[in-house]
Amino acid sequence: MENEFIIKLKSAIKGRTVVYIDAANLEQSVKNMWVNPKDIPGDLKHFTTNELKWSIDYKKLKNFFKNISDLNCVRFYSADFQSDTHFNFLFFLRKGLKFILNTKPLKQYLDHTEDHPHRKANFDVEIATDATFYMNKYDTFILFSGDCDFEYLLNFLRGHGKMTVVFSRSGFVAKELPPACHYYFDIVDFRNEIMRVSQKAKNPTPFGVGSRN
Repeated sequence: MENEFIIKLKSAIKGRTVVYIDAANLEQSVKNMWVNPKDIPGDLKHFTTNELKWSIDYKKLKNFFKNISDLNCVRFYSADFQSDTHFNFLFFLRKGLKFILNTKPLKQYLDHTEDHPHRKANFDVEIATDATFYMNKYDTFILFSGDCDFEYLLNFLRGHGKMTVVFSRSGFVAKELPPACHYYFDIVDFRNEIMRVSQKAKNPTPFGVGSRN
């Protein structure tokens, strides 16, 4: 039986749909999500909740939106960590799931140290430019991000007749975003549709290939 949030989402989506993913923002927001014992799959019941984690399952995510909408594309914006693991992950997204990727190297700031890292790769401009440039190819714009910089973009798209939907995690979303979009959803309420529970890695790597299973 579908939960009330899925029903609400289905009623919100109109016509051709695109999903834009601000990968760093999304991954960071779910990084420390608590695993409720009732959500632990049978093959992981022997682990404690502290040994498990939630992560985005991008195959499930695409299939979910493909099943409930006329999905035009999924665009994925991520730093390139230039590791074999991350290369394999990006390859899977591009070739296996047919995501449209936009990547760039991490920018390292002058105050960066190993103990206090200061590196990032923002995609605010790229996401806003693509969303505007391809505006005639979609009717519903779904954004995975909690970044306040997208307030202007969301207001712009609404002014041009686009349905706007934002997914983020409660407590990790800027206060400007929910009022700027038509619908705001907490990722927690869709955890079984777009996420997976797995064992914590001893040496975690960003956007590991495990997300493809």
